[in-house]
Amino acid sequence: MKNILNYKLTLHFEERLMQRQIDPFLVSMCLVKGAMKPLGRSKVEYTLSKEGILQAIDQGYMLAKDILWVTSFTVVAKGDVLITVFAKFGDTGITN
Repeated sequence: MKNILNYKLTLHFEERLMQRQIDPFLVSMCLVKGAMKPLGRSKVEYTLSKEGILQAIDQGYMLAKDILWVTSFTVVAKGDVLITVFAKFGDTGITN
């Protein structure tokens, strides 16, 4: 099993990263700068909103062209294991 910021990756999580073409760096950004929302028991949802994405672009962590249509990133963890990851897309993306 691989790790991102001391979180273990499940096979399902790695498959979702590849299928959805999400850079592992964006996962770490979401875990560090994203809003944390407990989902019950030991599950936690981390969401990097449009404002967080724009701030990361302003600070030079990522390029706007790489995530133009993305409106938010979400990572779900259970304990110290990352379960799934997905991005929400919109017509205007981060530009509006």
